[in-house]
Amino acid sequence: MCTHYYSENNWCLWRTYSLLVKVVKENLTMFLVLFALFMVLPWALSDNVSTKPGLKIFRDEYKSVTAACLDLGFAKKACKSGSYTEKDVVAFDVRLKNHVNNLATNGRVVFGIEDLNEGNGYDPSTGIFTAPASGVFVFDWTTFTQYGKYASTALVVNGKFKSWNHCYDGAAKTYLQCSKLTVVKLKKGDQVWIGVFNGTANIYRKYTSFSGYKL
Repeated sequence: MCTHYYSENNWCLWRTYSLLVKVVKENLTMFLVLFALFMVLPWALSDNVSTKPGLKIFRDEYKSVTAACLDLGFAKKACKSGSYTEKDVVAFDVRLKNHVNNLATNGRVVFGIEDLNEGNGYDPSTGIFTAPASGVFVFDWTTFTQYGKYASTALVVNGKFKSWNHCYDGAAKTYLQCSKLTVVKLKKGDQVWIGVFNGTANIYRKYTSFSGYKL
């Protein structure tokens, strides 16, 4: 108890002051902790937080592929439909159905087995690929010669040889396998195929293929 004496009264005031300071400090610390929690919890529980940072916000801001690709700088015509679909993909991969025997110069190699034909640009009955759209295309083909034979083939674009693959070894009495890759710029409707540019071609069917795709 505090008395009415002056010295004891001073001590009582000092003691009371000390207790008030202690209470304020303790309460202030707790207040700061609670304040920090109230500030952090709403953010932590927000829908904008994702296991992939920014994904939810990105989805909210870009409700369609059209809006996203336009803002990201893609050509407007590519976004016209609102989404990228399989019809935009142009790619094919085909193989020989039968052996090729003594195919003469300027003859066309017809690959009759389709493993892939996205965009339906390749015709397995003629061996001709018709570009369904303009652009830059990558083509590659592999020829596997019959035993002791050779095959001089080329990529033909609208009747003109553009790239050559000479699968020949005069001294070798064995099978030969040769591959070639090339890049060509085409217009819609241009036609491409594999043809013989020299001599006669004798090709083994199983390991001979032709493929291409639009970049």
